Order: sequence, then C-alpha cells, then structure tokens
Amino acid sequence: MSAQQLRPARRHLITAAAAVVLALGGLTACGAEEPAVTKAPAADAKGSGAKGSGDGAQEKEAQEKKEGTDRADGQLAAGDTATYDSGLKITVSKAAPYTPGEFSFGHTEGNKAYKLTVTLENSGDGKIDTNLITLSARAGEEGAGAEQIFDDKIGEGFQGNLMPGKKATAEYAFDAPASAENLDVEVDLLDFTTEPAQWGLTL
Repeated sequence: MSAQQLRPARRHLITAAAAVVLALGGLTACGAEEPAVTKAPAADAKGSGAKGSGDGAQEKEAQEKKEGTDRADGQLAAGDTATYDSGLKITVSKAAPYTPGEFSFGHTEGNKAYKLTVTLENSGDGKIDTNLITLSARAGEEGAGAEQIFDDKIGEGFQGNLMPGKKATAEYAFDAPASAENLDVEVDLLDFTTEPAQWGLTL
C-alpha cells in the first residue's frame, strides 16, 4: 500500500474506532466540556495564510479582524486558541491556497484546495494522546462537506503522545467549491467528554 493510500486508510480506522467506542459505551456529548477561548492578537490573526497587497487586501484583512472580534455564532477565528481542562491548547491558522500533489486523494477538478496549520500545546501536567484528534470541514454558504486532501506533503495528522510543555503542529488541506468564501473547520478530540471546537475561516 502506498503512502497516499495509508493516510485515508488511517482516517477511516479512526472513524471506525470512534463508532465502536460509541456502540460499546453508549456515551454522548451531553454535559461535555466546552473549551475556553483565547482570541488571537490582532498582529497574529492573519495566521500562515497567503499575503495580499493593495487596498483590496487591506479591506479584506480589516473585515477578517472584525469577524474575529465580533463573531457571535460561537465559532473561533483564525489564530484563536481553544483550551481544555486537560491543558490541551488548539490553534488553527488562516487558510491559504494549496496545490495538491500529482497523486493526491480528495481533490476534485474544478474545486480549489486550501491548507491550514493546526498547533497543539500541552500546558497540563500529564501526557495527551493525539492519535484520535480529527478535523472536518464545510465550505461555502450552503455548508457543503469539504473533503480532506491527502498527498505526499500533507494530511499526516497527529500521532503519539504530547508531553507536558511540548507543542506539535500538523498541516491539513481541504477541497472547497471554487465559489466558496468561507471554510468552517471543526477539531474533535474523539474522547466523548469534550465538545469539538469550530473555527470560521475566510477564503
């Protein structure tokens, strides 16, 4: 099996494992922990996205900053951090255009691909298992499911334990309709005791 085939296979195994846990334990998200939110400093809200120039780019940046401070839908903005009682901190960057590799999986011709960086930090006292952390996304006003893209450069995700005081980063890419202007990204710990955190990213 090639590296490109292993990545989506790992994703399916994680999904299957989560389904088994639900079936055996009958666990639900009721009463699950909501993450605390730390807003990104204005200078950092741009994340790792592509840089623009000119008046149009400045207007877009101003709008993104406004969305980050005035968002009332419960979503986090690019650069915001979700923190859980375990000490796990999750930060999602701005989305940037991405060109999938020749043998990529998940990209549809005619769509646009975007990548983002997820940073984990363990500020707690115990190690944190990162293996079941998953990302999903929806794109555009209709909220169409955005397929995750895997190729030889992106899509590896997180693996192993994150020790106290340590950070880990991983890049993800998603496929979106060409007309989409937003990407809603959800990060789920799949531990059934915490609520997923959601970021609303401007494309």
